[in-house]
Amino acid sequence: MNDIFNKKDLIYTVYEERSFSRAAQRLFISQPSLSSMIRRIEEEIGTPLFDRSCKPIRMTEAGMEYIRATETIRHAEQAFANYVDAENELLTGSLSLGSSQLMSTLVLPKYLSAFMARYPQIQLDFVDDNSTALKNLISSGRLDLIVDNQQLEPELFEQRLLWTETLLLAVPVSFLRGDEGLALREEDIAANVHLAAETPAAALSSFSELPFILMTRDNETRQRSDAIFRQSGFHPRTILEVDRLETLYTFVELGSAASLVSDTLVKHLRHHSGSVRFFRLQSPHTQRDIYISYKRNRYYSRAMETMIDLLTSHEL
Repeated sequence: MNDIFNKKDLIYTVYEERSFSRAAQRLFISQPSLSSMIRRIEEEIGTPLFDRSCKPIRMTEAGMEYIRATETIRHAEQAFANYVDAENELLTGSLSLGSSQLMSTLVLPKYLSAFMARYPQIQLDFVDDNSTALKNLISSGRLDLIVDNQQLEPELFEQRLLWTETLLLAVPVSFLRGDEGLALREEDIAANVHLAAETPAAALSSFSELPFILMTRDNETRQRSDAIFRQSGFHPRTILEVDRLETLYTFVELGSAASLVSDTLVKHLRHHSGSVRFFRLQSPHTQRDIYISYKRNRYYSRAMETMIDLLTSHEL
């Protein structure tokens, strides 16, 4: 009895018209064809759906149960069609996004705010955590998208490049002794002067006597910093380790020590004290790519597509 509802619209039309001939006219088929198709369904069911002994024809008890089932199916079909239309118009649905603390604090809020203002019916969930936790969350399906620097397995994840960030040497102005010729200010970083080929790089070793504040050792920025120090041939005198880049930069602004910071941080800070100068460094370890990532072979919603388009179409 797998096919008994394939012709439900024919039976429902006869039910509405109370006549095979009028239903046939409305359906643009011949009455004999209509009657033949309905009899085959009745034979499949094993009982008549119509009482043909009266005029106009009436539904049998089984026929009325079939009509009720047809109406339930129609309502379900319409509800699903309405859901698809609403999702395509972003009138319903949800989106879960995760990122590192720096991105969630300084970079993403204005884009998420714009998304929420434009699509208020979408339930947006946001998580900030470290790279390992973010990968676990997206692998388990608890997150739809993550914004992070880690390169994930291409056979499991799709990744789209958002931007490439660069590590800079950040030195309190009070520490400088004749190094101003290579120094850059906040507005220079905002204008990407540090990325220009003609901008000279500073020798990190010339700052080897300064105290440094660095990220904790499990942090990817710290690992890149250590590689840059090794390449420069000295081990920094580290007076403090912290686990947030914004905290680290606050100590630099206060004149406590020098450090290595990302241009993403410098570009997106809301306020600058003017007490820090920046130096371009010549090392392949200064650059890393930031991606927006999602799992392959999973449902790719309209909300996900819209968020990705929003982030990839703007200079972050």
